[in-house]
Amino acid sequence: MRVSVNTRYVGALLIILSIVLFLIMYNFSQTMLEIIDSGELGSCQSYETCPHVMILNQAYLGYFLALVIFIVGVFLLIFGGRPEKVEGNKRKWESVLKTLTGDERGIYDKIVASEGVIFQSELVEQTGFPKAKVSRVLDKMEARGLLERKRRGMTNAVVLK
Repeated sequence: MRVSVNTRYVGALLIILSIVLFLIMYNFSQTMLEIIDSGELGSCQSYETCPHVMILNQAYLGYFLALVIFIVGVFLLIFGGRPEKVEGNKRKWESVLKTLTGDERGIYDKIVASEGVIFQSELVEQTGFPKAKVSRVLDKMEARGLLERKRRGMTNAVVLK
C-alpha cells in the first residue's frame, strides 16, 4: 500500500504552523518586554549587558524560524505537487496502452492505475499471473522502453517512462 500526501496540503499546514508560531513568539516577547520594563526581574544598567535581552533574542530567533517555515510553506503551496506532469504522462500512457496486446495491456493498465509506479510483487497479486510470466512481460516492455524496473529491497519497483 502506497501513501500519497499532496505537498500543497503540507505547504498550507506549514503556513498555518508558522502563523501560530509567530503569534506565540509575539505574545511571549510582548510579555517579556512588559516584565523587563516593570523592573520585577531587577534592573539593568545598559541594554547591551542586560541578561533579559537574551530572552528577547530567543524570541527573535523564533520569529526567524516562523519566517523560514512560512517561506517553505508558500513554496510548497505554489510549486508543490506534480499534477500537470502526471496528467501529461497519463495521456501518454493511455496512448501507449492502445498499442499493446493481451497480457501486456493488462499489466500496463495496472501500472497506469497506480499512477505509474507499482511493485512487481503487487503486479503479480493484482493480475493473478505467475511471477515468471509477469517478469517476462516486463522484460519485453522494458526492452521497448515503456517502463523501468528499479530494485527496492527484495522486489522491484516498476516505473512507467
